[in-house]
Amino acid sequence: MESLSKKFILAGAACVLVSCSDSAEGIWMGECRNETIGSTAGLQMTIKQDGDKLHGILILKDDLHGSGNLNGFIFDKDVTIRSEGDGQTFVNITWSGRLKGDTMKGTYRVEPTPSAELLGRSIQNGTFILQRK
Repeated sequence: MESLSKKFILAGAACVLVSCSDSAEGIWMGECRNETIGSTAGLQMTIKQDGDKLHGILILKDDLHGSGNLNGFIFDKDVTIRSEGDGQTFVNITWSGRLKGDTMKGTYRVEPTPSAELLGRSIQNGTFILQRK
């Protein structure tokens, strides 16, 4: 029981550190590159942070689609965000990145819903880089 308490305290301390020094909150602007289809687009994330939980809005510009609400979490400097698109694209996108100062970069994976699979959409992968404004 004692070791479980220590783990809980350490996890709580990590969350406190995250919200202070490694915050993902803010307006992030940059671009993403869909490696599967070979297309680049503007990307903006407006992120609010509550402890280790993230929520906000994601906007994909140009030729890529999937703008909508985002939810996720941050641990240390690692960020994981899931966006569900606008209800018309029928995809879920998982964004996995790392913070380094005012830069966030990483990879993403587009996963079509069953409805999108019926329309011929398939899994796609890409990269992204954002700067906090």
